Amino acid sequence: NKKTRFIVSALLHDIGKMGVPNSILNKNGKLNPTEITIMKSHTYYTRIILSQIEGIEDITNWASNHHEKLDGSGYPIGLKGKDLSLEERILAVCDIYEALSSKRPYKKALSKDEIFNIMNPMVTNGKICGQSLDILKEVI
Repeated sequence: NKKTRFIVSALLHDIGKMGVPNSILNKNGKLNPTEITIMKSHTYYTRIILSQIEGIEDITNWASNHHEKLDGSGYPIGLKGKDLSLEERILAVCDIYEALSSKRPYKKALSKDEIFNIMNPMVTNGKICGQSLDILKEVI
C-alpha cells in the first residue's frame, strides 16, 4: 500500500550517503564548495542504488528527490511546484526538521521553537509545503 511504500522511502532516502566519503559526512566544520557538491551527490547515489530494484520506481523518486524545493531551488533536478509529489514535499520538510534537530560535528541540535522559526519563513518564501509543515507541527 502507498503508506508502507512512503515509509520505506523515508527510511531509505539517505542510503546514497554510502557513496559519500566519511571524511565529508563526519567533517568537524563547514563543508567547502567541492565537499558540498560531493555531499549533494548522495541523492544521485540513492537513485542509482534504488533503481536496481524493480517495481519501486515511486519509492526511488520520492527518496531521491527529498532535497527539492517548491521554487525550483533544490536538487538534484530542480523540480518545482506541481512537479513535486506530496510524498516528496513531506520528505523534504521532514528532512529539514531532522537536520536542524540533530547534533552534528559542526552544530548543536536546535529546539523545536528554533526550528520552526527557521522553517516558517521557508513556507512564506515558497521553498517548502506549508501543509506538510503544519502536519509536522501537529505530530511533533
